Amino acid sequence: MKDQVYGVGYRRLPEGRSARWAPWPIARTALTLAWRKRSTKLGVGLCGLSVFGHGMALAAQVLAERFIDTGMGGASRAAETVVHGVIGDVHTTLANFIGVQMIATAFLLAMVAAGLIAEDRRTGAMELYFSRPLTRRDYLLGKLLAAGLVPAATLVLPFVGLWLFAAGMAPPGAVGPMLGLLLPGLLGATIAAVLLTATILGCSALGERGRTVGVIYVVGLLVLTSLGGELPASGHRWAGYLSPPRNVQTIVDAALDAGSSGLLLQVLSSRPEANPSVLLATLCVLGLSALGLGLLLWRVRKEVAG
Repeated sequence: MKDQVYGVGYRRLPEGRSARWAPWPIARTALTLAWRKRSTKLGVGLCGLSVFGHGMALAAQVLAERFIDTGMGGASRAAETVVHGVIGDVHTTLANFIGVQMIATAFLLAMVAAGLIAEDRRTGAMELYFSRPLTRRDYLLGKLLAAGLVPAATLVLPFVGLWLFAAGMAPPGAVGPMLGLLLPGLLGATIAAVLLTATILGCSALGERGRTVGVIYVVGLLVLTSLGGELPASGHRWAGYLSPPRNVQTIVDAALDAGSSGLLLQVLSSRPEANPSVLLATLCVLGLSALGLGLLLWRVRKEVAG
């Protein structure tokens, strides 16, 4: 009997068990819990409406380009001017999408990611996390992955989808210029995603309740956007750099060489205005992103040390 117990108790474990990447379960659990909320589904629906509206605008613009290119004689130039004034052009629509979708994604992030750090502090989950062989780097990567997947799925990937949609419908002569929009647009969408991810995690690191952090995040964004829109109209041009969406829109407009929006887009959505200096807007975006990441690192180090 002893030999049997000894043989079973000290049997080797089977080989070939794959090691699990530690940050992924953290991100997957956070996203799974967030998806159970009705507010999250409402935010996803809001982002989907924005994608659908801009997709319809792109379809109208590309079809109008095809109609003009079929040959309208001497009236083609005048017709093209009128069409662009009514429905805009592809450059402006893609730039408009990034600015509008950034605001919609900010509302969604407030529902999904506001409690990523705050709720861990309130419930004492950090003690559970770090009682296991989990490093601060794995914890930070898990939270960054959970927050970053939201704008990646609602902002970056939809931009690529809209670009593919427009490029696939474009007439042969417009495919070449369309190719030059992909990388600049991806850069702008990525900048917006990084800014949103860093700021929501920075706010979450300061709070202790996810719902409170989400409300403060949305209200703060709306206040800064309002100040950045109203004060420059009163002569205080420097105040435009207080608005994160306005700074991102400035970078995106410069990258995509966007012009004025057509009447169709003005009816469908309200895009942020642009600031005069792209350099200052870029510095503001980088500084705000660095501040958010710095608050995140400070909070995690303080909690682990405590």
